[in-house]
Amino acid sequence: MRYDTDTLRDFRIKLMEFDNPTIYCDMDGVLADFISFTDKILGTKFKDEHWSKLPDDLFYQLSPMPDAHQLWSFISKHDPRILTAHPRPGRGPISNRASDDKKRWMLKHFKWPASKIYPVLRKDKKQFAKDGRDGRPNLLIDDYVGNCVEFRNRGGIAVVHTSASNTIKELKKIGYK
Repeated sequence: MRYDTDTLRDFRIKLMEFDNPTIYCDMDGVLADFISFTDKILGTKFKDEHWSKLPDDLFYQLSPMPDAHQLWSFISKHDPRILTAHPRPGRGPISNRASDDKKRWMLKHFKWPASKIYPVLRKDKKQFAKDGRDGRPNLLIDDYVGNCVEFRNRGGIAVVHTSASNTIKELKKIGYK
């Protein structure tokens, strides 16, 4: 996604004038490899009706994405928050324990504290687009285009994650070092 010159200029000014806007990083598909794990367990692509066929501690068992540590070493110096979707209630034990398992996963793989991890319903990610104190835009890194579109529509900046190297390149264009 390309941003117009004025939007990027305004965002760079905010990066220089204030402490950096909060980076919100998704987990599944960015840091945690949900697809490889579920494909292996199910023997097919994951669909919504497959939740009951997955282990209760699914989100704790995931492996990191192959380039997750590359991305994390770049963004961790900016004190990011993890903004991760959890399954809707009613999806069995997985939905009941997903938030805790995702927090345990981040501690295990990245030594990141639970206080900086926000498990929410997917539809609520857009609520984090602007800083609640001063209204400046926050930044979302997410592999799901729909989340990025909704975040931008609410006044935030979003990078569609396709790989660590591409995301880092986009973050540098925005002004992160």
